[in-house]
Amino acid sequence: MLKNKPMKTRPSLGILVALLFSLPGLAQQTYQPISVLNVEIDTIPVSFPEQEQFKNDVTGNTVKVLHAVENTGFQFYNSVSFRNDKEGIIAGGTRLRLRSTQDGGKHWKGFSFSGFANAFYSTAIYENQFYVVGASRYIFRNDDLNTEWEAFDVNTLGESKYALRHPKFYKIKFSPSGFGIIVGDNNGKPLVLKTTDKGAHWKKVKLNGLQTDEVSLSDVFIFPDDTIRLLSFTGNVYESSNEGKDWSLLRRGKEGESLNSIAFATKKEGYISGLQGLLLKTTDGGKTWEQIDTTVLGRGANISNLEYTKDHRLLLTTAESFQDEKNNAPIFSIDKEGKISPFLSAKGQTFVFDAYGLFLLNDNVFLLDRDKLYKIKV
Repeated sequence: MLKNKPMKTRPSLGILVALLFSLPGLAQQTYQPISVLNVEIDTIPVSFPEQEQFKNDVTGNTVKVLHAVENTGFQFYNSVSFRNDKEGIIAGGTRLRLRSTQDGGKHWKGFSFSGFANAFYSTAIYENQFYVVGASRYIFRNDDLNTEWEAFDVNTLGESKYALRHPKFYKIKFSPSGFGIIVGDNNGKPLVLKTTDKGAHWKKVKLNGLQTDEVSLSDVFIFPDDTIRLLSFTGNVYESSNEGKDWSLLRRGKEGESLNSIAFATKKEGYISGLQGLLLKTTDGGKTWEQIDTTVLGRGANISNLEYTKDHRLLLTTAESFQDEKNNAPIFSIDKEGKISPFLSAKGQTFVFDAYGLFLLNDNVFLLDRDKLYKIKV
């Protein structure tokens, strides 16, 4: 937490916990205002009147530091989304922490939606609506960053009263049509939710075709025609062409793999990635996969995000990477020939830090470190 900042009074942790996990007002399968908790959410004003800037030696463009947190502790952030140059959010942990800005990062407002050590993992935007999910049974959303946040209780979707009481949602994504998917797990078993009405309502997806011993699902990619491809932490890749009614196995993961990110440029070409610098590419829609040499990333790199730019370059970030001082950048690019190069460097030295969040908007890249948010031109 930032020092010397006034905090609003809130009920004791015990009261907060009881309210958070009872929520009779959320029994309906719809969103309800956070105020039904009868808890005054902590808000923290944060100002950066003069944003730090430096030159990126790789691209020659200016890099802006839009956000910084002193003494973050466990308050690191996992995901970032901006709907324009001014309005955006970052989210992470602990206690379901979220910060929003409406002036391009000069001022921020902080929120905490939980009394526990659980974290937010993923953010998304569809039709200017912000969505946030994580280690919580609620899907949070907000449409203007001025009004109160709303929550959808997924426990109402379970077969029994407590069926979905402690899910973890790792990714939320939407297709251009408003078809949306959330992936994660419930007590170690794979879990998928979908929306067919632009996020207004959510349904639990039956996972017909997944391996009987499947574990958590780490990421999802949705094509413009609403074809879905899922990635599990063990490296299994699945596809559905009928909005999740049936699934086919495209790739069976190998023993010892741990994968967490998926991205496709076309139905044929795409990548999956994960721990220990593991990066795999397919050019035939997932029938075969080629392992890419990622030595340039540094020793033990966790490839945390994959995103394609408009010109079909692949951007990738590294997190929790045990890198030495000779290496490396937090973000790299892969050109059409498959060459991996640092994407961020300053004063002749590449950065060594954890990059958890990556978001592309027009020609801007938003890169989220454990305690800083950078804005870089593609």
